[in-house]
Amino acid sequence: MIKRIFKNTFWVSMVTLFVSYLIIVGILYDYFEHQIKAELKTEAEYIAYGIDYAGEEYLINFNRYMLMKQRTSGAGEHKKRITWIDKTGDVLFDSDVDAKSMENHKNRKEIKKALENGEGYTVRYSGTLDEQTLYYAVELTDGTVLRISSAYNTILAIVLAMLQPTAFLIFLIIILSYFMSKRAAKSIVEPINNMDLLYGEMDEEYEELVPLLRRIRKQNILIDRQIEDLKNQQAKFQALTEHMNEGFLVLDKKGNVLSYNPAVVELFEGSKDIDYTGKHAADFDRSGVLKEALEEALKGARNQKIRKTRGKVFHIFSNPILLEDTKEDGITEEILASMGNKQEKQVAGAVIIVLDETEKEKREQLRREFTSNVSHELKTPLTSISGVAEIIMNGIVKTEDIPGFARNIYEEAGRLIELINDIIFLSKLDEGHLSCHTQKINLKDLAKQVIERLSLSGRTGNVSVQITGEDVVMEGIPSMIEEVLYNLCDNGIKYNHAGGTVILAFYKKEIDDTHKIIISVKDTGIGIPAEETDRIFERFYRVDKSHSRSAGGTGLGLSIVKHVVLMHHGEIQVESEPGKGTQVTVILPEQAL
Repeated sequence: MIKRIFKNTFWVSMVTLFVSYLIIVGILYDYFEHQIKAELKTEAEYIAYGIDYAGEEYLINFNRYMLMKQRTSGAGEHKKRITWIDKTGDVLFDSDVDAKSMENHKNRKEIKKALENGEGYTVRYSGTLDEQTLYYAVELTDGTVLRISSAYNTILAIVLAMLQPTAFLIFLIIILSYFMSKRAAKSIVEPINNMDLLYGEMDEEYEELVPLLRRIRKQNILIDRQIEDLKNQQAKFQALTEHMNEGFLVLDKKGNVLSYNPAVVELFEGSKDIDYTGKHAADFDRSGVLKEALEEALKGARNQKIRKTRGKVFHIFSNPILLEDTKEDGITEEILASMGNKQEKQVAGAVIIVLDETEKEKREQLRREFTSNVSHELKTPLTSISGVAEIIMNGIVKTEDIPGFARNIYEEAGRLIELINDIIFLSKLDEGHLSCHTQKINLKDLAKQVIERLSLSGRTGNVSVQITGEDVVMEGIPSMIEEVLYNLCDNGIKYNHAGGTVILAFYKKEIDDTHKIIISVKDTGIGIPAEETDRIFERFYRVDKSHSRSAGGTGLGLSIVKHVVLMHHGEIQVESEPGKGTQVTVILPEQAL
C-alpha cells in the first residue's frame, strides 16, 4: 500500500511539473509571436509612410541602415526582410535579393490577404533552419503592397533553449518530490496500522484519518437523515401535486392507487371524504375510459384517451412505469448475456394525468362556427354581385335597367366592406392590437356625431333619434365608445317600426359606493323574445333572420359592443318585450381603463 501511495503521489508531481513547463513554454511562445507581429506592423507603418514620401529611394536607404544596425548589434538578432510588390504581384524591391530575379508574388497568401482586407499575416516553416518566418503584408495607398518578414525560433527550439537553464531546477524538484511522496505514503499508512479498531478511536496526531472513523460512527445517523430527506421530498411532491389543476394518479401494476391529488377527485366528481389510496382506479371513473387507458399502460404502451361526460371533455394521458429486471447475481447475468438474453423491462405501474379540455373544445367549436358563419356571410353578397355582373356581361339587361343592377352591386359591395371592417375590428379587439390611449370623452358630443352618421338611415326608415340626460364626461377610448353608441343606435333604427323612436340617454348613478356612467338606448321596435336575449351578443346570431336580411347589417355589431364594454370593465343589461321595443343599458366606471 505504501508503494502504491508513493507511486501515485510521485507521478502526480511529475505530471504537474511537466504540464506546468509546457504551459509556460506555450505562453512564452505566444507572447513572442505577438511581439513580433506588433513590431512588424509598427515598422511597416513607418516604412509605408517613407515610401509614400520618397518611394524606392527610402527603401534603399532604410535597408542600408538595417544592415549597419545588425552589424553593430551582433549576429543574434534576426534581420527583417523588406519586399515591395506592385498591384500585379511583380516585385519592385527586395532587401535580400535582386527584385528582377524574383517570381511573381500575387499568389502568396499574405499578399492575397493584403489586397483583399488591407493587411495579412502568414507563417512559413523552414525545416532546414529549424525556424519559422512570419510575414506581414499591408496594402499602401497607391495599391501596392509592402511586406516585412522576420524569422523566429520554433516552439521546439524554445523548449531546447529553456531546457538547459531549467534542468538543475527540475532535478531538484524531482528529488524533493521523491522524498516528500515517500514520507507522505508512510504518514498515511502508519496511523492505519496503529488504529484502535476495537473502540474506534485514534491519536489526534493522525487527523487525516479521523474522517474514516467518524464516517463509520455516523453511518446510522446518515441513514436516518436520508430517510428524513425522502419523507421531505415526498411531502414536497404531495404539496406540488395538490396545487396542480391537472388530475394526477400513480398506480401500481394491479391498477391500485398509490398516490393522487385533489384535482383528480374534483375532475371525476368523486367524494372528497373518501381516501382512494389502495383502491382501484375504476373507483374514479365508471365509464371505463380510465380503465381502458390503464390497461394499455400496464401493457407497456403510452396512450391518450378522450372522455366526454355531462358537457365536459377530459384528455387522459397514461404512461407506464418501466423497471429493468434485476438478476440474482453478476454470474447469472453474465451467463444470460453469453446466451444472448438481454435484460427485459417490467411494468411496475402507471402514471395518469387528466386534463380538463372543456374550455378548449368550446373555443374550438366557436372558432369553427365563426369560420362557417364568415364563409356564409361573405359568400351571400359575393354571389349576388357575381350574378348581377354576369347578367350585365352577357348583355341580357336592358340599358334602362343597368343603373338598378349597378345599385344592387354597389349595395352588396358596401355590405361586404362593412362585414370585413367589422371582422377586422373584432379581430383586433380579440388580439388587443387596437390603440388603448384614453382621454376625456363628452358622451353627448360623441352621440351627436354618431346620430349625424345615422341620419340617412333614420330618414329612410322614418325613425327619429333623440338624445336626453346629463352632460356626462368619462375616461375611455373614444373610437371604441363611438362603436358602442353607433351599433346600439343602428340596431334601434333597423329593428324599429316606421314612425318609431330611439332614445339615447346619459346619466350618472352611484352603484355599490362607486360612481358609474349609464348609457341607455331605448327603441320602440320589434323587441326580442326572452329566450333569445342571452344569445344576441354572439357573433352572426340573428333573432329574426328574414328581417335581419332585409334590414342589412353584419350580425357582429352587438358582439363588438360586448367586447368594448368588457374592455372598459363595464357590463350590459338588456330589457325587451316583443312588439313593444328594447332597452339596452351599458354601465361603465368613470375611469374605464
